[in-house]
Amino acid sequence: MPVAGSDRRNLAHPAKRWSLGLSLLLCMVAWKPAPAGVDTLSALKQLSLEDLANLEVSIASGRTERLQDSAAAVYVLTADDIRRSGATTLPEVLRNVPGLNVARISASEWAVTSRVGNGQYADKPLVMVDGRSVYTPLFSGVMWDQHNIILQDIERIEVVRGPGAATWGANAVNGVINIITRHAEDTQGNLVSLVAGSQQREIVARAGFSLGQGQGRLYAKFHDQDGLKRAPGDSQPDSDWHGGRVGFRSDWGNAADQVMLQGEVFREDADDRRPNGGHLLARWDQRGEDGALSSLQGYFDVARMDKWTSGGANTEWRIDTLDLSYRREFRPRGAHRWSGGAGVRNIRFEGRANTPPLEPSLGTSWATSQTLYSAFVQDDITLSPEQLFLSLGVKAEHNDFTGMEWQPSARLRWSPGKRGTLWAAASRAVRTPSLVEKKLWVQDLVPADNDILPGVPGGLILASNPDFRSETLRAYELGYRVQATPALSLDATAFRFDYDRIMSTELTGLEYPAPFDPAYFLLLTTYGNNIRGHAQGFEISADYRPSQTWRLRAALSRMQADFYARSGSTDPGPELIEGTSPHHQFTLGSSHNLSDHLELDVWARHVGELSTLGVKAYTTLDARIGWRPAKGLELGLVGHNLIGRRHKEYVQEVGFANTTYLAPRDIYLTANWRF
Repeated sequence: MPVAGSDRRNLAHPAKRWSLGLSLLLCMVAWKPAPAGVDTLSALKQLSLEDLANLEVSIASGRTERLQDSAAAVYVLTADDIRRSGATTLPEVLRNVPGLNVARISASEWAVTSRVGNGQYADKPLVMVDGRSVYTPLFSGVMWDQHNIILQDIERIEVVRGPGAATWGANAVNGVINIITRHAEDTQGNLVSLVAGSQQREIVARAGFSLGQGQGRLYAKFHDQDGLKRAPGDSQPDSDWHGGRVGFRSDWGNAADQVMLQGEVFREDADDRRPNGGHLLARWDQRGEDGALSSLQGYFDVARMDKWTSGGANTEWRIDTLDLSYRREFRPRGAHRWSGGAGVRNIRFEGRANTPPLEPSLGTSWATSQTLYSAFVQDDITLSPEQLFLSLGVKAEHNDFTGMEWQPSARLRWSPGKRGTLWAAASRAVRTPSLVEKKLWVQDLVPADNDILPGVPGGLILASNPDFRSETLRAYELGYRVQATPALSLDATAFRFDYDRIMSTELTGLEYPAPFDPAYFLLLTTYGNNIRGHAQGFEISADYRPSQTWRLRAALSRMQADFYARSGSTDPGPELIEGTSPHHQFTLGSSHNLSDHLELDVWARHVGELSTLGVKAYTTLDARIGWRPAKGLELGLVGHNLIGRRHKEYVQEVGFANTTYLAPRDIYLTANWRF
């Protein structure tokens, strides 16, 4: 795969990694912070159902509104949910969100999407951290190992299942995930966190302090993860995964003006890939005397890959992203509440293949750039005071590859009482072409045990297509959210997704290149837009509080998909999309405060089979016991996959050389000390 270069410094040696981590930890502990703020155990208690319904979220419409009033399939993971999950990585935290498909591939790789079309490079959910997109323009999708953020610093995670393109733009097709980190004021004092177990080790250090008229924090995280065991029949061993990151956040302001500045650098390392980079983000929020709210945000992001061995190629790449956006919420005028904004994003890419390509004419280095311009407008209309509301919005986005893209949305909400909300939505969203599909190329080795020419090894060239167009989705959703009793809330959503111009792989030639042995073939392919299809299904979740100390949650999702190729397409299997996400999932969770100092959390999950990947249905159980022996100290014992055998969850997608690893039974201890 085409990519780009940088220096080769790394944290490969375990002694050096942990020595550096402990040194930084000691420096942070020696810091003289301000008195501890609200980041205390008393602030981590479970919210009541009424508190949850009144949570302010912004992921559905771009402006703050009550969760209960969102005309979308929104789910929120609070800081307490994250803490009690016992998870150490972001994908693990997302496992129990209704309608999300989360599957582990290897020690460092995950497949995460909403509803349909999962994959190692799932390209239709948009993921953001504090409003900064972490969706890579190289191949589309998210490289989750690059975003191993500190979970203790997350205030909440907002998830919307379904398109959010009218607000967030292209690539917010199947869903949007926004990770919101804590204000620096909420992380005053010191934190030291440790994880030690059968599969992983981790150390986190954080120091919060006063900063003139504001507050700040410094943090560092270092981790080490053992490789997973391979499935029978797969010869490729999984690599260990280790790395670290250091960063800061600072906040200043008053009731009228708020300024935030944050930055981070990271380096991750596995045998087949070495990503590293960093970002700097600044945001200024201003509230006028008339109630209007303006927000100006800019960030610069550098993503480098020092080494990526995939499909017979060893490549390097670098992507620089500069983004500037402005949005404004105007004060209400009669029944109308307008908001709008604009943005510009410039992306520069450089790459180099350190392994000669199978086809010499393709070259070994690449450089390209892309600029995107966007603008949106939204009108929230009150049709009947306190009961009926209509939201109309559209985002126009111009990119260098496909020109102007229009993404409209209409959402209707009816709230006949204080406890229930019925909503319906119709939306259009697009997934714009990636750099690989439009400008670059991919190569792969084909083993002898293939279905093309059995017994004959070969090579694959997947060339870019200058005429590749954006994939499109037309989505229709219907939902109902109700707090049936003070102790019980229900949320149900049904959806229909109609896809068109989905990426296909088209055969363009079969050659026997002269430089190679005659018993070697070269398969030439290119990208096309010749797959279409639809998916429909529903999601139901319930939250029940038998008592003030006990919380039960359950979720069921069901999805059916049907994809097919247009006449004349040579794509080998559009039906493969149908079996990359489970047709059904079920989760059941219990969070119980056994005493003021003892917690018990249990999650059971059943995931249906992935028919086209040979992954069988499985049921598993995760559990956590939390103990607070002293003020500021929390200990935990966490177990993952406690029942059943080691099982497959997904397949590592490396062209024809797919490899499957087994999800481990992982038991580890955690310690969080706040002082």
